Amino acid sequence: MEILYLLNLPQPYMAYLKAILILIVAFIIISFISRFIRRFLSTTILPPDTQNILRRTLTYILWFIAIMSIIAELNLENIFMPIMGMSVLAGAAVALAVKDILADALAGIYLLLDRHFNIGDQIETMKYKGEIIDVTLRKTRVKIDDGTIVVLPNGKIDSSGWVLYEKMTETEGN
Repeated sequence: MEILYLLNLPQPYMAYLKAILILIVAFIIISFISRFIRRFLSTTILPPDTQNILRRTLTYILWFIAIMSIIAELNLENIFMPIMGMSVLAGAAVALAVKDILADALAGIYLLLDRHFNIGDQIETMKYKGEIIDVTLRKTRVKIDDGTIVVLPNGKIDSSGWVLYEKMTETEGN
């Protein structure tokens, strides 16, 4: 940053120049870190949905830090800090409004990470018994005996529990 002072610009212009420099450096660093995290997570056993959430969360945190650095450099704290406080309150209100969706997503992460059951397994949960045909972050799809596909929220499955039946092999069925 000392090189910028060699330009001999007035102080307000220096702050803008530093803010632009912070933005450019943040873009390069965050792009590099995002690619590195993507490569690292692809070598893990985490499901793609979970990998994506972890990578995006880290990216959002890094962008938040970069934006806060720019705000500090431009001396805009007096304007943005009350807005940040109000955004926390707004975020809390939104979180309460979508708490079921968040609960399903968190339960989905746990179900996908723990791998208690997989696609093709026979389970019984919430008065439904059938074969798992899909597990996503928010919903699990179960095909019951009459061919009906039941979509169950992961939060309800996680809280109500389930019974996992052993798979029958070809020789056991004959």
